[in-house]
Amino acid sequence: MSGATFNKNIHYLHEKLVHLNEKRTRLMFSIIHGKPMIHGMPHEVFRKCGKKNCRCYEGRLHGPYPALYVSQRGTKKIIMIKKDDAPTAIIKSKRYRHYQQTLAKIRKINKEIDSLLEGLKASTIIPYP
Repeated sequence: MSGATFNKNIHYLHEKLVHLNEKRTRLMFSIIHGKPMIHGMPHEVFRKCGKKNCRCYEGRLHGPYPALYVSQRGTKKIIMIKKDDAPTAIIKSKRYRHYQQTLAKIRKINKEIDSLLEGLKASTIIPYP
């Protein structure tokens, strides 16, 4: 690789790393607000009461009722939200979802940064006689 091509490659890697680091920093600051979160994804549940003379007996279920879909230690379950708690619980669970989604983006960027740094290392190592 010629000196000019080598310098262009290094410059490209440098620019890419700076861009990814800025993006990662923005994402990190978007989730370190310290506001309370609730573990779980907002969900709506429809229920059947079981009374033979009720509309739900024929398939028109009661609801929707607010709930959280939670995965704990490999077990998935639905936790019902109290009616009075629903507005704040849903907001806090949406914060949790945003946190998880943003964390996944940060991890993806970290992998990309790691790959670029490995490429930089590989392209700058020279054999010693």
